[in-house]
Order: sequence, then structure tokens, then C-alpha cells
Amino acid sequence: MVHRGRSVRYLKLYLNFVKNCFRRETIYRFNFFVNMFTVVMGYASHILFYYFVYDTGIEQISGWDRYQIYCLLATVWIVDSIFGGVFFFNLIKIPSKVKNYELDGLLTKPVNSVFMLSLRQFNFGLFSGTFFGAAFLIYSLWRGNIRVSAFGILCYLILVMCAVILLFSILFIMVTFSLRFVRIQGLIGMYWTFMDIGKNPHSIYPMALKYGLVFIIPAIVVYNFPVQVLVGNHYLRYLNSVSTLILAIAITSVFLTGSVFYFRKSLRYYYD
Repeated sequence: MVHRGRSVRYLKLYLNFVKNCFRRETIYRFNFFVNMFTVVMGYASHILFYYFVYDTGIEQISGWDRYQIYCLLATVWIVDSIFGGVFFFNLIKIPSKVKNYELDGLLTKPVNSVFMLSLRQFNFGLFSGTFFGAAFLIYSLWRGNIRVSAFGILCYLILVMCAVILLFSILFIMVTFSLRFVRIQGLIGMYWTFMDIGKNPHSIYPMALKYGLVFIIPAIVVYNFPVQVLVGNHYLRYLNSVSTLILAIAITSVFLTGSVFYFRKSLRYYYD
């Protein structure tokens, strides 16, 4: 009962955070629509790139046809929008909070510090891209005549959740380095570089790199794994839908646990 009461309290607190962010967005409506337009145009440019590539007469890229690639692009759009709206702007501010000693005040509050640091702000402009990505995914499945089972949809939703948590965990580890070194802009740039690799079809990479992008820096798990359970092929060697799901959950659990553990351990250096 104690844990349940605490969960309800944190849920109410988070809903208050979201309401306050929504009020701010309604005050600055122009900024909201600019953010939404920027998100749409950014991902539309990637879609147009592949549209023109396939329009030259190419039928497949490493075994991926036009609409399978579109499913991948739609998934990238969905995952990035959820992560960007919920977590990104919270995590990216941690180094500045360390530099300006704002972290001290947060750590003294009677609320879980990880919760406060990762969920305080909600960006509706970025999060709106989720709906555009979902619409594009449905269009791609329909035009590509890709049949999806109820189990495939369930696996896809779970893998999208794993993808968002993985992005959070990896970036949280990166920004936690600021507790020791303060300036970490290079690490954040490296983070985006590796994540961008996973936004391409994994079949274009050699097997050694592919496994590295699954178990070491799981960029392929983030963006390719959800698509695999929808498209139904292009699996990594020895993987099917069930084993893909189990592997993704295991990797996500390891990274999430490791990120929180590393943050707690790094607080000792911050206090010193």
C-alpha cells in the first residue's frame, strides 16, 4: 500500500508538471507551432530523400523496399518525438544545473532526484510529431500491403517503449558525466552520432558492426527492432519476433539500471 500511495503521488505530481507546461505552451502558441513545423519538416526531408532514391528505379536497398523503409522512418519519427517531448529537454539541462549549482536545490527536495531531473518539463511541440509519425506508419503499412497481426502490434508498442527508455538511459549516462567533468558537449555530440547510425536499415552494416550496435551501443535496438516485428523479415541472425522482444527488454533493463546506478554513484563526486 505504501508503494501504491507513492506511485499515485508521483503520478499526480507529473500530471501537474504536464499541466503547467501546457499552460506555458498555450501562452506562447507561436513557439509551439514553430516547434511542430520544424519537427514535421525535419522528418519530411528524410522521407523525400528516400522517395527520390526509389523514384530513380531502385526497387530495394539491402533487401528493404520503399514502404519497409518508410516504416523505419515512421518509427524513427515516433520514437524521437516521444523521447524529445518527454525526456530530452530535461536531460540536456542537467550539465547547466551542475554548473550553476541548481542541482543542490533539487537534491534537497523530498522527491526522487531522477524523477525531478528527467520529467520536470514536457515539450508538446516535439511530442506532436508522434501523431504525424503514427499516421505515416499506418499509410506505409497500407500502401506496402504489409499485414500486421495483433501480436505484432503489441510487440511493436513494447519495443517502442524500450526504444524510448534506451534513449533516455544512454543520454542520462552521458549527462551524468557532468557531475565529474562539468563540460560534456563532446559526449552529447557523440551520442547523436551513434544514434543516427541506427536510423538506417541494419542490413547495410557488416555483421561485426551490427552486433556492436545491438549489445554495446544499442542504436539498432532503438530504431530497427520495432520495425522488424511489423515487416516480418530482415531479422538479425538467429532472431525472430519473440527473441527480438526478449533481447530488447533485457538490454533496456541493463541500460536503465546501469544509468540510475551510475548517477547515484557519481553524486559522491558531486558532493565532494
